[in-house]
Amino acid sequence: MSPSPRLQGRRLRAGPERLKRPARPEARMSENQEQDQAQNESPVRSRRARAEGEGKTTSEAYAQAMARLEEQAGEFDVEDVDVAVISEGSKGFLGMGSTMARVEVSILVEGEAGEEGPDGFGDEGSDEEVAARLEEYLHVVLNGIGIEAAIRISDRGEELIANIEGDDLGLFIGRHGQTMDAVQYLANVIVFRNSDRRQRIVIDAEDYRGRRIEILHGLADRGAKEVSQGRRQYELKPMSASERRIIHVYLQDREGIETYSDGREPFRRVIIARSGSGS
Repeated sequence: MSPSPRLQGRRLRAGPERLKRPARPEARMSENQEQDQAQNESPVRSRRARAEGEGKTTSEAYAQAMARLEEQAGEFDVEDVDVAVISEGSKGFLGMGSTMARVEVSILVEGEAGEEGPDGFGDEGSDEEVAARLEEYLHVVLNGIGIEAAIRISDRGEELIANIEGDDLGLFIGRHGQTMDAVQYLANVIVFRNSDRRQRIVIDAEDYRGRRIEILHGLADRGAKEVSQGRRQYELKPMSASERRIIHVYLQDREGIETYSDGREPFRRVIIARSGSGS
């Protein structure tokens, strides 16, 4: 999809609208034409399989969610799974009022395109309609946590970027960007619900992601330096799948260095090691 110049740095206020599709003209078709049309109308596309798990801890909830996801999607690479901690749970007081931890996992798999979702979310939508749905969702989130901020949306083709501008955005960003990652994950689910549109939504706040990438690159450089100087391996702290990918990509061409992930979510981490010594 080519970028829309109308959306570059523009703030949108229009509410979401349903697309009105023109009626198809009736025409007689041969049997072969009807079969071709049926195949074209029901293509195999990527869909997002998701599952939720509960447990006394986030680890137990994650394990249950992953087991349920495997039932839906079959075998998959753990690195391709998106993880969202819905609730970390609480012990309550003297056993009273305790709540379970809840984790949702999802992954893209091949499957039939879904039917139209509620409120027209199954429609492709024009660039401005999609951006308006995204802005409406972000306003609901920001208002819910009591933050006043401007939302700048720009279309960069494969990515739809939403940058939040304002003061005191720490609550929205969360520790190591975890809250913002959860908001971004839900945005991709809600805005493109039951749609086969292939565009990734990226949510940023005051260029936090750019600054975080610089920090991750610094951590990677430090670990690679220690390994190259004789250390067998260097273990980073647990981080999200998206941040682990940044480390892997950054060091993938570093001579004498290899990286791999170890552990289970939410404690999975990157190991930097000498080439040939990884598990």
